[in-house]
Amino acid sequence: MKYSILSYRNSKLHQQYTLVTLWAKRTMRQHKTRFPLGTHLIVKHWGYSHHGIYAGRGRVIHYSGFAHLFKKRPIEITSLEKFSFGKTIIVQSYAQPKFVGRKVVRRMRSRMNENSYHLIINNCEHLCTWAITGVESSPQVIRMMNRLTTIGYVSSIMSYMNSMLLTVTTTCFALVLYIKKKLRDKAKHKNIDYLFLKDDKHKNP
Repeated sequence: MKYSILSYRNSKLHQQYTLVTLWAKRTMRQHKTRFPLGTHLIVKHWGYSHHGIYAGRGRVIHYSGFAHLFKKRPIEITSLEKFSFGKTIIVQSYAQPKFVGRKVVRRMRSRMNENSYHLIINNCEHLCTWAITGVESSPQVIRMMNRLTTIGYVSSIMSYMNSMLLTVTTTCFALVLYIKKKLRDKAKHKNIDYLFLKDDKHKNP
């Protein structure tokens, strides 16, 4: 089975991601991809990533809450094929993991059938990082919060700019009206002065 591997390092998380792209046209049932026990697997979907731990024999333990259209589901064990949905699998490795191999799988099994999924504080990524590092964390949630913060910041700037633009536009409009009024008043005074001058000429021939 042919595949290509692309690796890159994230210095902040001290984690290494290996992108495994399967080029074979045959299904994963015919050629099961093997990963080391306790491997952290990631499958990217539109708008989010789903995480699981490889438990051997082509099976993955994962919190299925994110895998079923945001429905709340328990921690379960499924086939690698069902977990990946035919998509590219990303392997996430850690520079200094606290638990590896069977210990990671054992920790995942200790929470089997747990049904406390929460998108922000207890999602599939929290579960996998806990099994390997002992600490629940979700860079995915942090990135999402950072994006929302950025969007909010940009929106506030745009709102401020819009209010400033409205203020400038209103000021310019008011200034134009003021200038027009002054010009009308000036023209009116000139006309009155002309009439007075004309009357004086008639009175003093």
